[in-house]
Amino acid sequence: MSKVIHKLSLFLYKKFKIIWILFTIIILISAFYINWNLSQKRAYKDLKEVAINLSNNIDGFIEDLLQEIYTLPVYGKKIVDCKSDLYPFLEHIILNNPKISGVIISDNKHKLFCSTLPNNKDLIATSTRSRSISGPYELPLFDQPVYLIQQKMGNYLIGIFVIATVLKNELQTEKKQSTSIALYNEYEKKNILRIQYTEQNKNWILSNAQETGTQNTPLGLFAIEKLQSINGISVVVFENSKTILRSFWYSQIITILIILIGSFILYVLIQNMMTKRYSLQGAIKLAIKNEEFYPVYQPLFDCDKERFSGAEVLLRWENEDSQIIMPDFFIVEAEATGLIVPITLQIIEIAFKEFKSLLEERSYFHLAFNISALHFTDSLFFNHFHKLIEKYNISPHQIIFEITERELLDKNDSVFINKMQELRQTGFSLAVDDYGTGHASISYLQHFPFNYLKIDKLFVQAIGSNDIIESLNDAIIQMAKGLNLVTIAEGVETKDQANYLANNGVRLQQGWYYSKGLSITELTALLKGEKI
Repeated sequence: MSKVIHKLSLFLYKKFKIIWILFTIIILISAFYINWNLSQKRAYKDLKEVAINLSNNIDGFIEDLLQEIYTLPVYGKKIVDCKSDLYPFLEHIILNNPKISGVIISDNKHKLFCSTLPNNKDLIATSTRSRSISGPYELPLFDQPVYLIQQKMGNYLIGIFVIATVLKNELQTEKKQSTSIALYNEYEKKNILRIQYTEQNKNWILSNAQETGTQNTPLGLFAIEKLQSINGISVVVFENSKTILRSFWYSQIITILIILIGSFILYVLIQNMMTKRYSLQGAIKLAIKNEEFYPVYQPLFDCDKERFSGAEVLLRWENEDSQIIMPDFFIVEAEATGLIVPITLQIIEIAFKEFKSLLEERSYFHLAFNISALHFTDSLFFNHFHKLIEKYNISPHQIIFEITERELLDKNDSVFINKMQELRQTGFSLAVDDYGTGHASISYLQHFPFNYLKIDKLFVQAIGSNDIIESLNDAIIQMAKGLNLVTIAEGVETKDQANYLANNGVRLQQGWYYSKGLSITELTALLKGEKI
């Protein structure tokens, strides 16, 4: 699984720039689509708000006009003569309301009864509705179209003439969302009045009412709000495409800039991380090729026999700039890429070369190598290892494989148990390393044929601290004895720690109290100074 993930991540690294460009383009397209929809929703919301305000204005305007005619004496009495009974009232209405250009009154048979304007018999509407508005009409007295607002009052139909400019002034708005507004007759499916905003003159002008219907606008966006004062009449506000597009592109440009800047920053950060990782992988490969990895040896002291009885082989890397690189920097990458296997084989061969004569002279001395689950699953590792054993004539009894407890072996995988049993039968020893820092249970220790258990330095360094971790040392030591495992303590740095461990039966110890990691020359000198 890890190999698949690694191959996938390597592919992503190689194609990262193309993938990131495509990803950014997808984000930009998505942002464009979302922004466009949001701008349309915002535009419609603004248009709807304008339509509602204008509808309220027109309703108020019409109600104000009709308030004037509600004072006419047409209820409960028979009117005989227009001139004497009604005309004075009509003149008063016109003189006191400059928005009214004329008034006509007809009876319930649609016959003209009284009028302030001449020659308007044909303007009497035949609508059966109690209130209506119609137009535009052309009258000789006016230089612009007029509109007729009619209200039924008793047995009479009262009509008010309003010139187009008056209605235009009530319909126009200072809002920039619209360039066209209309009064729309839903019964006749047409505009009865339309006004247009001109950028050139910066004002509203009358337009051909029939020129624009609700379905005939450049982008098709409009908002409708019905009048409350007259049934079937609506205010229609058409969008100002320039304003809406300007707002959209302003928002889109800001969004694009944010996405591009964010994308660039993320690209640089991720690219740096990936470059660091895969440049490290390349550096490790080159180091293997140039044989830059080398071993150092930390001696293992036998307290009972008071002599060094072995050494753990530790990995170091000296690059071409003579810098010493510790395993913490590269070991995770080496394991993730599988490069730890050829590194381990290189280190084993160097150690065998350097220790061949020493191991022959000291049959009790052993070397400990760190391996992981990856070494067991690699089909060639143990084949190469056994060839090295034969080549340098190394006794299996002088080799310990330390398997870290942080990376548990799969108990259900027969590859591990079979290989470990084969190693034990051949004479090799197996140690569970860093015990107590991972998840190994007693059943785990019982399942695999370990014969050594290494106590992690975390527990050793807690000795004498009265910390809760210190109390675990006794439990680990007793458990190891119960499982017939030889206990090794690592990270011993003080005499008190060494004495405590020795007094509790831990005779094999390593750490800076005894020695740091040494070269073969230094280790040989150390060994020559002790009794053999």
